[in-house]
Amino acid sequence: MSRALYVVILSQGRWWVDLEGKAHGPFTSLEDATAEGTQMARFAAHTGRPSEVLIPDDYGRYRVAWTSEKEPYAATDAA
Repeated sequence: MSRALYVVILSQGRWWVDLEGKAHGPFTSLEDATAEGTQMARFAAHTGRPSEVLIPDDYGRYRVAWTSEKEPYAATDAA
């Protein structure tokens, strides 16, 4: 199964969580969008899909803020 990438983006002054071209939001802060993206990614991992949340840094690059590989119910453990 493909990895679900939840990408937090800033567009038109608001934060969004993008998954495969579908935007969820808007959120008023990076922290709120990251929390929602993490919640969505945890659900995907719980159902068996490996997941990550990516957030932007100050230089326009993205880093992993959360990954299902570090959760006790990671996709490889789901039954």
